[in-house]
Amino acid sequence: MNGTSKTGGLVPAAALALALVLSGCSEADPPAAPAAPSASGPAPASPALSAGTDPAPTPTLTASASPSLSGTPAGRGLYADPVGQVTFVGGERIRVEPDDGEAVEGELTPFTVVLDVQGGICDKGEIPHKCSVAQLKKALKADVALYAEVTVKDGLVTQVEEIVRN
Repeated sequence: MNGTSKTGGLVPAAALALALVLSGCSEADPPAAPAAPSASGPAPASPALSAGTDPAPTPTLTASASPSLSGTPAGRGLYADPVGQVTFVGGERIRVEPDDGEAVEGELTPFTVVLDVQGGICDKGEIPHKCSVAQLKKALKADVALYAEVTVKDGLVTQVEEIVRN
């Protein structure tokens, strides 16, 4: 009995969601005929699934994806490999100030690869030492001088590799 009531609650919710999706499509498309069968069809699960695989929902998905593309976060599409002095900005952000050119900021992630050659960030293991993001942040907060090549993709720092200046 509990399983039936749970399933019974899902079907009307799915029918309502499908009706809302199709009503959004029917405003853009003049034919109102697809909206009527889908409104009466949600009781059986099969017509709702077949309506979901019809080409009509595809424009809805495209339309719903468009607003999210307009609200992309800052740094989206940015790809840079600047070489310069690395400083800690705050939070999870670092700034690379190249000798020539504009400074580039990026956000550290748990997956950022940090390679240390001189042991200023960490000194365990073979050279280059593979350090954690936490170790990098701690070193930068302690004003350790770090000259590095930093790979930034879509505003995210994917790699920090220390460079020894000659």
